[in-house]
Amino acid sequence: MTDYATSVNLQDPLLERPSTETSYITAKSIPISTRYGYVLVTQQGKPDRTPLVTYHDVGYNSATQFHHFFAFNEMAAITDNFTIYHINAPGQEDRANPLPATSVYPSMEELAETVNDVFNHLEIKTAIGFGVGVGANILTRFALKYPSKMYGLILINGVSRGINYFEGFTLKWPTQDMPQTTWTDPLLTYLIWYHLGFETQTAHPDLVQSLRRHLEENVNAKNVIKLLNSFLKRTPIIMERPNEMNKNANPPITLTCTIMHITGFTSPHKDDVIDTNDKCDPTKSSYVEFSDCGGAVLDEQPAKTAEAIRLFLQGLGHISHMSIPKYSIANRVAEQAAENKRRNGSLGRISRRGSAPFDSVDSGLYRRDSQDDDTVGDDYYGHELQLRVDSFDDRNVKL
Repeated sequence: MTDYATSVNLQDPLLERPSTETSYITAKSIPISTRYGYVLVTQQGKPDRTPLVTYHDVGYNSATQFHHFFAFNEMAAITDNFTIYHINAPGQEDRANPLPATSVYPSMEELAETVNDVFNHLEIKTAIGFGVGVGANILTRFALKYPSKMYGLILINGVSRGINYFEGFTLKWPTQDMPQTTWTDPLLTYLIWYHLGFETQTAHPDLVQSLRRHLEENVNAKNVIKLLNSFLKRTPIIMERPNEMNKNANPPITLTCTIMHITGFTSPHKDDVIDTNDKCDPTKSSYVEFSDCGGAVLDEQPAKTAEAIRLFLQGLGHISHMSIPKYSIANRVAEQAAENKRRNGSLGRISRRGSAPFDSVDSGLYRRDSQDDDTVGDDYYGHELQLRVDSFDDRNVKL
């Protein structure tokens, strides 16, 4: 049986290619000319399915951020039911040529416009967005400007504020005199903190080394610095939480789609994610926090992230026919219920589509309130399994 530990995998997925080729690992490259330069879009999954559009964080691209994540067994049903389009920011794709020194990199608002150009080129009418960090910021701006084109958003470490004091003091000033072609120790230190946070760096030094080697060996430093400088010059995203006073007379600027905000308990962006969530319509926004995770959600807790995404998509009405993944939290609870009822001689009806309350999940294991498995009765499990997946988007949860 596969066991997902709370720590990161000792292997280095950023520096390795998948050992086998499958329909959802293999990516089709689509170069697209936008008003702010060329972007490379990679397509995964079967064609002519519901579009799911991703956008990566700074220092990553579609291959290093998403391809391995979508190759997990837990994500197989999603890749089978969606056509996934991974957008690479200009100059950020694998083996990208250095951008001209005189070129002006697009701002966050302009990068949001390139997303619209991608939608138009691929003839995407509406889609679900999945952004991490910088990508979450860009997709949020896009969804605000083109609300009809986005009906669901999955945002990991989504930041809507402008640059804060820590970023400005520790990085913005040093980068003004930094050559635009090479890494410096202060910049690498900042990016490692940005992606992992202090606690994860202490707990997982192997992940620190993996990220450092990735930045030094896999990506074009000059191009990444241009994207980073654009992010550091970002303007705040203007949003206002709807309420009874303003939603009718003077409708506020807010996201109209269903949103799921994901972060880790020790993520350096946790406060920003909470702030962004507070600006969203509470009837359409969910907040998910992993209790045993830092900033690198996809690397530290891929199984939990996959299950949260699956439940979110089912809440939107997709893949409702899909059975519970073999090693998911909900499936473990159902198996425990079945085993308990077998021991008591009454199998009864077992809900295979129930979902365990996420408040009771710690470190990837289901925590029982009773110390003796044999003393847990049918009423207990019937209560725990009654939560349906379609109510997922109505709850703020901690994993």
